[in-house]
Amino acid sequence: MIVNLNELPTLQAEWQGVVRMRDRIRNLVVSTFALDARRSPIFGDMLYNLPCLLAFDVLKRVLLQASEAGQAIGSQGSLSELMESAKTSLPWIDWHSLREAVNRQNKVAREGKLFEDIQCLDDIAVVETQLIAWDIIADEPRVSASSMAL
Repeated sequence: MIVNLNELPTLQAEWQGVVRMRDRIRNLVVSTFALDARRSPIFGDMLYNLPCLLAFDVLKRVLLQASEAGQAIGSQGSLSELMESAKTSLPWIDWHSLREAVNRQNKVAREGKLFEDIQCLDDIAVVETQLIAWDIIADEPRVSASSMAL
């Protein structure tokens, strides 16, 4: 997928911010709440919603650039609208799973709903997989959601 090459380093830097925040939260949760190695407590769950929001912001910026470049028919609207308008015009890995993740992200942003750590990590991974497929970010070794979550 072609995006504005001048903006590509910015998008990549923003994605690295998502990765750094996700990893820092994991370290904080592990060091603070190392009671159960499989699940983090509610405070840990809350924290994982933050990098999830950032991940979807990066996706929205990519879709806006695709729209501006004429690769996706759509408005400058919400992420949901951008995804709907680009459903057939862009190559998607798993549009439906990503669309469900966007619906969850909307609940976080608009209603203050919080999702569990594993769900957030899975949603970040879905965005990451799509950005890799579009050559926005490099495919780097990833830690699975089940091993990242406490």
